[in-house]
Amino acid sequence: MKVYRFVTCPIQVNTYLAFDETKKGFIVDPGGFSEQLVQKAREEDVSVEYIILTHGHGDHIGGVDDFKREFPQAKVIAYEGEKELLQNPELNASREVLRKPVTVDADIYVKDGQDMTIGSTPFTFVHTPGHTKGGMCIITDGYVFSGDTLFRASIGRTDFYGGSFDEIKRSIHEKLFTLPGNTVVLPGHMSETTIEYEKEHNPFV
Repeated sequence: MKVYRFVTCPIQVNTYLAFDETKKGFIVDPGGFSEQLVQKAREEDVSVEYIILTHGHGDHIGGVDDFKREFPQAKVIAYEGEKELLQNPELNASREVLRKPVTVDADIYVKDGQDMTIGSTPFTFVHTPGHTKGGMCIITDGYVFSGDTLFRASIGRTDFYGGSFDEIKRSIHEKLFTLPGNTVVLPGHMSETTIEYEKEHNPFV
């Protein structure tokens, strides 16, 4: 799988374009629109099949509508427990971050542990509450898109609506630290890391 990172949104969100040899791909966490991402998808002849949201905060959903205009076939995926946050701009902080209310209604709401194949690549969606009630991570062979659950030597904030420090620690230990140590962690902010590095160096968990 090829993965490209584009920094979007006023507060520097990692938005990912990923695809495999079938040229079927997806976007993760479009905090804002990126013309560079669109150009890369065109250059690589990628069919963007899905827009996947790790959680519903405004800085991770602000670019959904713009990308849907570029890739109208793309289906939006979110965890079933995140509908409240996605659809309520008073809770998802979109007004504060983007200076406008943003709501999203996903086309597909997935369950904890649900599997999906995109192109020829299998994925598993895992519920990782703590940053938000319905936050999730996306796991595939060798990679985990961790959203705002796990960062390099840090974790997502837990002082927002639906956050819980105990829950985010439990999510990381039970859902992420069980992955192979060489799994590459692709977070919602900052640089990539690995599960092994976080087990040894992350002071929060």
